[in-house]
Amino acid sequence: MITASELKPERQLMGHQFSTYRIGGPIEEAYQPASVEEAVAVLQNIYQKDGIQKPLTVLGWGGNTLIASAGISGLTLITRKMTWVHPLGNFRFEFGAGVHLAKVAATALQQSLTGAEFTIGIPGTVGGAIRMNAGAMRQETQNVIASVTLYNLEKRQLETWEPEALGFAYRKSNIDPQKVVVLSAVMGFEKGDKDQIKAKMDENVQFRKSHHPIEPNGGSVFQNPLPDKPAGMLLDKLGAKSWVEGGVRISPLHANFIINHDNGSSLDVLRLMRRMQLAIWEHYQLSTHPENKFMGDATAEEASLWQALTQAP
Repeated sequence: MITASELKPERQLMGHQFSTYRIGGPIEEAYQPASVEEAVAVLQNIYQKDGIQKPLTVLGWGGNTLIASAGISGLTLITRKMTWVHPLGNFRFEFGAGVHLAKVAATALQQSLTGAEFTIGIPGTVGGAIRMNAGAMRQETQNVIASVTLYNLEKRQLETWEPEALGFAYRKSNIDPQKVVVLSAVMGFEKGDKDQIKAKMDENVQFRKSHHPIEPNGGSVFQNPLPDKPAGMLLDKLGAKSWVEGGVRISPLHANFIINHDNGSSLDVLRLMRRMQLAIWEHYQLSTHPENKFMGDATAEEASLWQALTQAP
């Protein structure tokens, strides 16, 4: 059994190392467990020590994640070392929460299994994909999840949730990072033709290369208001590709992406997000909600902007 004394915090890490926006200030106290046992030890012995709970943040590879320029106070659990892949038979695998989605795709392809083609280009981890039901190319994470192992912060215990309990919907789930922490997941696939699977993955990669920016960004900024009215198309019609805020701007390639082109700040991103959201509302009377997640030590203006963004006009 791992004891608290064996768990050493890292205190020199910066948030921009853990966000695809490349934005974020100092992380006060970080732990990078490499197993379920180590993660549970951090959560039981450090996060909830002597009946006192520290502020908790969970990070993976930081896709769709905006970290405050002021940094992150409290305890940060980073899942990047939780990268195991265990074959279970019957076309099922257990993946650690920190497994990059590209590795999920590679694992399925190697075994000639279909169902993971959509994961090939998503810049995130298994844990993050479950939390937001990540998807692409008309496929979603919920299509391949058999079960999820998580730590319940309120009950202080490990639990296994079946898909019904996860409450998957468009870009969301019942995973509340203030209540539960995803540690691993079992994914199930189907037997397929390896050449066809690879061709589909190659098609997905090429689509992303031609439609998504390569500059630092947080992926799709907003959920699509309606299936036939994607946010990028609506913003493009409004001329949003020319919009700039401080060191960030809307991508000339895709109007639902914000790129960090000149050492932008978290405040720059949030201001531009709010401008985008209000423009869609004012011109189309459509509400849209952030697909990006904001975390860390918000300034008063950032907190106000994030509250407005998540409530939507």
